[in-house]
Amino acid sequence: MPLIPWTNESLPEKMQAVVLENRYKLRYTTIPIWPIESYNDLDMVLIKVRACGVCGSDFRYYQGENPWSQHTMGVNKANPPNIVLGHEFTGEVIAVQKEENEKWLGRRVVPICSKVCGKCKMCRTNRAHLCENTIHIGHGQGWGSQAYYPGAYAEYVPAWAESCYEIPQAVTFEEAAMMDVLAVCTHAYNRANHEIEMPVLVIGCGPIGNGIAQIARISGVSEENIIILENSGIAIEIAQKNGFQNIFNSDNKKTKEIEQEILKITKKKKFFSIFDSIGSEFSFQMGLNLLDKGGAYVNLAVHQNQMRFNQLQLSGERKLMTSNNFTPKDYEPALKWLEEGKFDVNSWFTKISLLEIPKYFKDTIKNKKGREYFKLVIQIE
Repeated sequence: MPLIPWTNESLPEKMQAVVLENRYKLRYTTIPIWPIESYNDLDMVLIKVRACGVCGSDFRYYQGENPWSQHTMGVNKANPPNIVLGHEFTGEVIAVQKEENEKWLGRRVVPICSKVCGKCKMCRTNRAHLCENTIHIGHGQGWGSQAYYPGAYAEYVPAWAESCYEIPQAVTFEEAAMMDVLAVCTHAYNRANHEIEMPVLVIGCGPIGNGIAQIARISGVSEENIIILENSGIAIEIAQKNGFQNIFNSDNKKTKEIEQEILKITKKKKFFSIFDSIGSEFSFQMGLNLLDKGGAYVNLAVHQNQMRFNQLQLSGERKLMTSNNFTPKDYEPALKWLEEGKFDVNSWFTKISLLEIPKYFKDTIKNKKGREYFKLVIQIE
């Protein structure tokens, strides 16, 4: 490969990676190292991956969906072949392309995994996180035609120096790899503009729901006003480890029964903010039934589904909205909270290797309800 001007170690020509070759076809293989000098962006740097989270959206890519385009563009855009998934990553900068970025060499970093165009209507009107021209690591989005689309299920990954954050000394690579999750959670929480004395309902307490519940607590919402609805045993166990008290197990219960039980907990008070990371008709209808006047229902899991509802459910200035991606204004406080120890993410982790990824994906899709992990984190030495 052509020489990169500044590097602090000898770079191999090839690397190990897990490639999503097509729907349901995920393979551990050897591919060429990312040619950052060929992407026509001198700000691009090369990172040696140390940790990468497995996102719930990655399983949707595996099954042929495109959650980024569904959430951001409102369409289910076809995915190209040979995507290397992985957008929740950390590592060490080992190569840069211009002298002013030489200061990053050797640093432990957590990069923002995307770059916007800066020119479109969304970018020009303070909505850059909705830019349809985004170049996205781990999603196959915005790169044009490539033999392999960059992601962090690999030994190395490209990123942009301008969006790299140095990992605080007290934070591990695995903890920092949760920053994409925590920034998404922060953005969603901010969307609701929650009044802290009012109750919050979190529907679905996987990593996103759990992170939102933790942000509600960090923001001053009392424990008694944070209600969690979940049907997964492992998610309930993790929420308990994180110190949450009002966790309602919805498994095998009907909607009306759930609503009645939840309103007993809140002493018949409805919710000012509801965060739904499930996005099913069941969660949608129940959320609207439990939403108070002036409150916000925030859906974080947009699917290509038809749903019906009575417009009267939105009376009293109730707000129905989605939440997409995040902004630097969401990212920076989340990183500060992580540094200060206000987030508990270590209890989330099941640590795996690159080699194990295809089996975990196959087994998870076969037995979604029986999975025994909460958050997979890939470790690369």
